Amino acid sequence: MEKYDYIIVGAGPGGNALAYALKEQGAAVLIAERDKWGGTCPNYGCDPTKIMMALVEAKYRAANLVSAGLHGNLSIDWQEMLARKRAYSDAIPSSTEQGLKNAGIETVYGSASFQTDGHLDVGGKAYFADNYILATGARPRVLDIPGNEYLLTSNDFLELEELPKRLVFLGSGYVSLELAQIANAAGSEVSILTHGALKIRGFADDFATSYIKQLQKEGITFTDNFSPERLEQTESGIVIISEDNRKVTADGVISAVGRIPNIEDLNLEAVGVKTTPKGILVNEFLQTNNPNIYAIGDALDKKQPKLTPVSGFEARYLARYFTQDGQIEGIQYPAIPTVIFGSSKLAQIGQTQILDKENEKKIDMTDWYTYKRIADPLSKINVIVNDKNEILGATLLSTVAEELVNILNFCINQAINLDKFQNMVMAYPTIASDLFYLYD
Repeated sequence: MEKYDYIIVGAGPGGNALAYALKEQGAAVLIAERDKWGGTCPNYGCDPTKIMMALVEAKYRAANLVSAGLHGNLSIDWQEMLARKRAYSDAIPSSTEQGLKNAGIETVYGSASFQTDGHLDVGGKAYFADNYILATGARPRVLDIPGNEYLLTSNDFLELEELPKRLVFLGSGYVSLELAQIANAAGSEVSILTHGALKIRGFADDFATSYIKQLQKEGITFTDNFSPERLEQTESGIVIISEDNRKVTADGVISAVGRIPNIEDLNLEAVGVKTTPKGILVNEFLQTNNPNIYAIGDALDKKQPKLTPVSGFEARYLARYFTQDGQIEGIQYPAIPTVIFGSSKLAQIGQTQILDKENEKKIDMTDWYTYKRIADPLSKINVIVNDKNEILGATLLSTVAEELVNILNFCINQAINLDKFQNMVMAYPTIASDLFYLYD
């Protein structure tokens, strides 16, 4: 049985960040992975998706300026876009594993499972540590209905050799909305089917409606209150049949109905770790009810968004926690921005509605010079400001919302009020130069 100070299960961004930090402290670290080294983000998620999304953004930015004198018919070649994505993501697993080895971090490939005596089994070999950290992430959920063998996941979408002529996405979450835009811009006939009402969970209805209307203008169709009961393969394509017997036919169907934690093979019952269908339960120190086992990232059952930067934040916290022998305060999450990318971006951060005596400002910025200059089709923001003239949160929609939400992130988490901002001079014309007008 091999002994380590720390064993990390899962070599995604969170697990890797923690492994490097612990190794720098001189610890003996082993990291185990059963899928691709590097985890979801660089292999199946954020990175490859955004590489492909860059073409969508460029296409629509150009289209927005046609009336201003920019002419030409831009089109997206699926094969070339896929090749560009693969040039990045295909190199990730080997470079990630080699980087870990170069840093002196030991690696092992295989499925990890706890045993009743507390050790970890990986590929039939026993490993023991003073502390274990679970960073196993999550994977796409596939509907458990007849014919689900015809369903593809977001992982499958990113590897499609040919783009289906008719593509249906099940669900209206971040993944569905982003991949649907990529497919639509590349020439597929795209439909989105939602289980309930036509909305985007977590976002105010008016912003969700505005975002969906923009996608509809671009050619994406939406059907709400459609609950798939089964799928059938026919000569005309894959038929999705709803519980009320409505039918939609497609050449490809993407299941984008959420994600599930990768925890079922860990045999957590053997070491008494409590879980829920949403993930592993931890306390404010990211510690499970087994004092020697911790967890971070998308495998957790938590209120915070399951995003790569959040996993990194948790990894940095645990590195400090272990360095100080647990003599620090529990983890305190800052305001966290979330963004749905696309031809326009829908974003939010912090407090998004009035809870007490705050002031809510609803601003249409479409005709502001900053947005008019780039022919943004719609730019608006709702801002929550307190009586100290501090921004507490915001919901925003524009082609540059991902940049503005990060600037607001700084303002919110550093409690920068209007008086402090008036002592700064911003470059003009930029989105930052408009910040003064977002305060009360």
